[in-house]
Formats: sequence, C-alpha cells, structure tokens
Amino acid sequence: MKPIVAIVGRPNVGKSTLFNKMLGRRKAVVGETPGVTRDRLYGEAVWEDKAFIVIDTGGLYPEFETGFVRDITKQAVVAMEEADIILMLMDAESGLMPADTELFRTLIKYNKKIFYAVNKIDGTKKEKALYEFYPLGVDLFPVSALSSYGFDELMDSIAGVIPAEKEEGAEEYPRIAIVGRPNVGKSTLVNSLLGKERMIVSPVPGTTRDSVDSLCTYYGKKYLLIDTAGIRRRGRMAKTLERFSFMRTLKNIEGCDAALIVLDAVDGVVEMDQKIASLVHDAGKGAVILFNKWDIAEKNAAVLKSLENKSRQKLWFMRYAPFMTISALSRQRVTKIFPMIDEIILEGSKRISTHPLNVFLKESLSRQQPPVYKGAEVRLNYITQVGVKPPSFVIFANKPEGVKEPYIKFLENQMRERFSFKGVPVKFYVRKKE
Repeated sequence: MKPIVAIVGRPNVGKSTLFNKMLGRRKAVVGETPGVTRDRLYGEAVWEDKAFIVIDTGGLYPEFETGFVRDITKQAVVAMEEADIILMLMDAESGLMPADTELFRTLIKYNKKIFYAVNKIDGTKKEKALYEFYPLGVDLFPVSALSSYGFDELMDSIAGVIPAEKEEGAEEYPRIAIVGRPNVGKSTLVNSLLGKERMIVSPVPGTTRDSVDSLCTYYGKKYLLIDTAGIRRRGRMAKTLERFSFMRTLKNIEGCDAALIVLDAVDGVVEMDQKIASLVHDAGKGAVILFNKWDIAEKNAAVLKSLENKSRQKLWFMRYAPFMTISALSRQRVTKIFPMIDEIILEGSKRISTHPLNVFLKESLSRQQPPVYKGAEVRLNYITQVGVKPPSFVIFANKPEGVKEPYIKFLENQMRERFSFKGVPVKFYVRKKE
C-alpha cells in the first residue's frame, strides 16, 4: 500500500492549497473562510517517481468543542492515526499561535516522521518570519503553497523518507458516485457501507462540500465510494464554493461506473431529485434509486406502492433503474446495494452480437412498423452495437428523420424485454443507409 501523508494544522493556514499543489490539480475546495475543508480528503501525489497518498484535513482547533467543530477535529485526528508521515502546516502571517504549540505537543506523541512547514513565505526576505517559530526546536520548511517558493525542497524531503515502491499493476476499482440533495443521508450511507465513521454526519445541509472518496470492501471485492456534495437549486448556490462543488459533482458523475441516487422516503420525489436523476441519465450512467430514511417513514405496503408509483411517474425517463427503500442509519437493506451495483456494472458493459440484434429488430418490426413519414414508408434495415457504458446501438434506415422518439422508446422497451440492460440507459442512433 502507498504511504500516507496527512496535512494538519489550524484552520485557514493553507492546507487545501498545499494539498492541491502536491496533487498537481485542484481537488480540494479552497476559500477564504476558515473551515472550508470539513471531511478528510484523499488524493494521490507522485514526486521523483514515488507515489503516496495525501490527506487534506479540516482545521484542528485548540480544544474539542461541541457539535460541528468537534467532528471536524475528530476527522483530523483519524487522519493522523492513518498516516505514515505527518506534515504540520503553520502560517507566517499570523505567527506562532497557542493552537500551533498545542498541536505540536500532540504530534510529538506520535511515533511517526513529522515535517514542519511555515506557509505564506514567498521569498528569502520573508524567511525572517521563521524566527518566531524557532522556540519549537525543530527543522522548519519555509514555503508558499500559492507561489511554490520552497515547495520543491519540502517535497524532496518527504520523498526522501518514502521507500521505493515495487513494480505492480495499478488496481482499478468500480467508482460509485453517491448523489442527491443536501441532507438526504448520503454521508450516513457511506459510513454505513464502510461500517465505520468515515464522513462527518450533521443535520446541517451542505456538510459535504468536497467529493470525498472512500475505499470499501464487501466480501473481498473493493469499491471506491464517492460521496458528492448535495446539489441545490442554482439560485440557492453561493457564487464560489458551492458552484465549484457542484461542478466537481458533475465531473464525478461523468467519471463513475454507477450512481446511487439517494432520495428522502419521507419527502418522496421532489423537483430537485428529478434534476439530479436527469444528470445521471444524461451522463449515460447506470443507477440505483435509494429511498433513505425508511425507518422513520410511514411504513406499510400501500405507502410503499404509492412511493414506487410516484417515483416511476416523476422519474419516467429512468424507469430502468431499480428501486429500493433503505435506512442508512439503521443499516436496513444496505448490504443489498453491492450485488445490485455489480449487476448494473455488468449490464452496462454487456455486448450483443449482430445476429441476435437483427433477429430482435425483425421481431420488433413484425409487432409494430415505424409510422409513415411524409407519405413514404420508413424501413429499418440493420442494427449493430457500437458501444458500452452505456450500451449504444446504431440503426440504419432509409429515412432516419422519420424515426421519431416514440418509436425509439418502443424499440428500447422491446430490447429491455429481450436483453434486460437492468439499471442502465440505452442509446439509439439512427443513420442513413448507404
């Protein structure tokens, strides 16, 4: 396993900026407000051909306060326990603070390699700010996460204590994006699937601002769970942080192998749920619709049937997606999610050979011919599969413009009866027969 480097420090000393710098891309949300990073965020860095995992943590506070601040601090402590190397970051502009000293005393209790860096020093003239930190009695690295001053020296030193990695094939795990409105229980679901407290869970909507990755194992098979920021209506988004988080959520949907769309069983399907589901559908991703909080909903057969009927009506474009009621809090039915994910990923990668496809097309035409277009007969001559994830098909016709959406929907329904494609969208393209 790759070594883990945890970046710790007070709020707003530049941990997320340095984290992004180490990864070589913008992964952590960076803002002026202290406490922007709430969960611990993972990413892979490579320096001098040595790969290692970097953890960006929320700010460590002087004392464990109640509520939210306590949870953020606890996440940072877990990161330090997971890490092989700890990088303590301080702020040259604010100087050595009592909270820095307290954190320093905490860190020396860990039997780990620790690097101490002072951020916001962007030139030799500003290195005099280090004098204030000399009472700590440790080697200090002057850096600027923004301008890169001192960054190479810091990374060289970190890479110097990391042993050379043995050559081995990179493992790829199924990427599962967990999407939904704020406060529907996405982070609680991640914790439940992991069987441990990995995410901060709070009744405050918008707790997760970053998309946070967690490696999960179920019966020996590994999955990468991506807890995404809750998507709000555009008018309710802040102009910077929430829009950036929204764009990352879209990117994670695009990059996932399957999505878990989490809805509130008490609220049912609301307008924002429809929009979120359409993002997954338009991206061509397989999905499972999960109605969470079933433990507090009015549970009976009639309510379940009504919930399913209404969801099918409002999510009419995603009737192919399986439907399940769960309780992330009590872990009711959550273990059934993994077999469903496996099935959907398999269905999305399925290929149908040309002969059975054209037998299917012939039988479908015998059931229902395409409507006449501008007084002329529309003939469908041939069908072939051209892609997977999602399964995509090209139909050759004499008049492609005459094959309208209702007939495409008929063909899709016929195809699902024959070949299933459970949980995944199916794409059809109609082209002119040469």
